[in-house]
Amino acid sequence: MWACACVWACVWVCAAGFNVDLISHVTHHSDQRDSMFGFAVAQHMDAGTARMLVGAPLYDTEQRVRGVRKAGAVLSCDPNVPDRCSYVPFDTNGNNVHPLGQQLDNKTGQWFGATVRSSGPDGVVVACAPRYVWFTENLKRREPVGTCYVARKALTDFQEFSPCRTRHWGYHRQGSCQAGFDAIITENGKRLYIGAPRGLLLARTDSLVQLGDTQRVQQDMGGPG
Repeated sequence: MWACACVWACVWVCAAGFNVDLISHVTHHSDQRDSMFGFAVAQHMDAGTARMLVGAPLYDTEQRVRGVRKAGAVLSCDPNVPDRCSYVPFDTNGNNVHPLGQQLDNKTGQWFGATVRSSGPDGVVVACAPRYVWFTENLKRREPVGTCYVARKALTDFQEFSPCRTRHWGYHRQGSCQAGFDAIITENGKRLYIGAPRGLLLARTDSLVQLGDTQRVQQDMGGPG
């Protein structure tokens, strides 16, 4: 009995050491209900100004007027002032459309902002939508390939990377790879690693993107673990 009491006391003491600062904390709220605001968070700094990048995978953006619902978003928040956040326009184009008029993909419910990472001060930011769906080249299939966007120049210059949007369709290849389930950028901002948990025979696929003048994608087909 005394042993049990001792164990509970130790557990309580250890847990108490992780309490959040309740006096000087800053709180941010989404201006939209059920946006999953806070699903992903990353610290970032531009020109000496600290920002907190917050992913909201079910946030409704300006793409709604183009037929895209709850595309998801990343908001840049002031870490010192409550509820001071601004929308970062990674993608404002809506669904991609072929010159002949056919819709090429579906960004509704793609969970953009489920992954948010920064390479560091004045660096590169990546945000991903692992549930982004591509219709394949023949428009006959619906493939959850996922996609990521990179932001440079103080979150004003954007570029998309979707390493599984290829001819290798099907769940047994790259058609269900869900690229962007996780991602990370090296500190020098030159390499981007994109996690694709269901790529290539359901083995783990790490897509390496060289961020520079020459863009290329490599894939390391490693086994689980």
